[in-house]
Amino acid sequence: MIVDLDNSSLSDFTNNQFDVCIIGSGAAGITLAIKLSQKNLKVALCEGGGLDYSINSQDSYKGKETGDPYLTLEGSRLRFFGGSTNHWAGWCRPFSAIDFKRGYLGKEFEWPITEQDLNPYLQEACNILEIQNDFEYPHTSQSDIKGIKTQFSPPVRFAKKYKKELSDSQNIVLFLNSNLTELNGSDKHIRAAYFKSFSGNTVTINAKKFVFAMGGIENSRFLLWFKEKYKDKFFDTSTPIGQYWMEHPHFTLGQAIVDYQIGKVRFYSLKNNIQIQQRILGCGFRMDLQPEGATESMIKEVSCLAPKLGRQLTSLAEKNLICGVRFRAAWEQAPTLINRISLLNDKDYFGIPRINLNWQKQPIDRLTLTQSLRTFNNWILNNNIGRIQLQDWLINNLDYPTNDELAGNHHMGGTRMASDVRFGVIDSNCQVFGSDNLYVAGSSVFTTSGANNPTLPIIQLSLRLADYLNS
Repeated sequence: MIVDLDNSSLSDFTNNQFDVCIIGSGAAGITLAIKLSQKNLKVALCEGGGLDYSINSQDSYKGKETGDPYLTLEGSRLRFFGGSTNHWAGWCRPFSAIDFKRGYLGKEFEWPITEQDLNPYLQEACNILEIQNDFEYPHTSQSDIKGIKTQFSPPVRFAKKYKKELSDSQNIVLFLNSNLTELNGSDKHIRAAYFKSFSGNTVTINAKKFVFAMGGIENSRFLLWFKEKYKDKFFDTSTPIGQYWMEHPHFTLGQAIVDYQIGKVRFYSLKNNIQIQQRILGCGFRMDLQPEGATESMIKEVSCLAPKLGRQLTSLAEKNLICGVRFRAAWEQAPTLINRISLLNDKDYFGIPRINLNWQKQPIDRLTLTQSLRTFNNWILNNNIGRIQLQDWLINNLDYPTNDELAGNHHMGGTRMASDVRFGVIDSNCQVFGSDNLYVAGSSVFTTSGANNPTLPIIQLSLRLADYLNS
């Protein structure tokens, strides 16, 4: 069933008792709601926006960015049914085993779960995203580099895919234009949540369990707001809410001429043991094939500096054995306290404080890039499979360029999973520390970010949470 709080006060639902109330209808919220419905649980799925984009709803996402140049907070996410799956690009890859084994860098890098805890949900998550469960190339080489296989979702637009199923469901009520404003309860237990529409209508949702699935920024924002408003009434307020926030830096490194088969694989990373030896995080290199004219121009540049090499490249190009590529990287950012979400005095339409996001790349982030780049370049040179021309900012160790992609619109951490309240906000089952019945879903629960896009792990973690809530 789908109802719209903008059109009615929905007072008929005030006396209903749901098993689970999920706040947020993005990838995590919709996945969780449908899975719980299949287990015959009664679910309230509450979305702050409507079926389509609106200026009023999107305005709630405005905030302030400090630190390094970053993307606008309202431009990098969408606040209506389906959330940011309405504009995601579809790149998919699960976490790797190494992503759960970063303890060599410190306690704050340690997950309380392993890859094996998520593997049972990989096939189902792939089915949801309409991709193949195939993420590995055979690695027979003894080199330090491995090819990375990524699957591409169509991409699935969750609103379009699941609207009819939600509308026909006997177990799910999707509440549109329902903006969370208050909680009610006591002794670490939430009994009800209050919602308000832009037209002023209100509805009270009573539930046994509540899940914040509002996104990688909003989950922290509302926990910070309720910490300020209710103190320790509902959860442990000593946890680092909003801290250890992470993104994937995205930058163009230069251009390259490589063996055609190397360019065809497109994505590369250092093998796990090399990352551990070098005490760095994950870095993914990407080769975007350039048109024929661009390749010719690159060969001419090489010929001016090294005529013999230029003649060799020209001969190989005529046989279609090499190609020109734009050489780019997206990499894993270390979780640090300085990268954090905090509340501002300015408030949105519903009186909820807007946020300040402080995002700064740290020395370990630069080290991850430069060490990975050095290892990758050595592999290219030692095997005589190409040449890389780096941009000046890398050659001369300058600051990051400000006119590049900057980041991936991947909002991770802030309500991260941990075994210790010093380093996280939720436990291994996504339950907020100190709370009797509040949980968090989405990429904000990531302890570390990995170097890959977050959507597939979000789905896996949501399916896992559904099993736990049902138990």
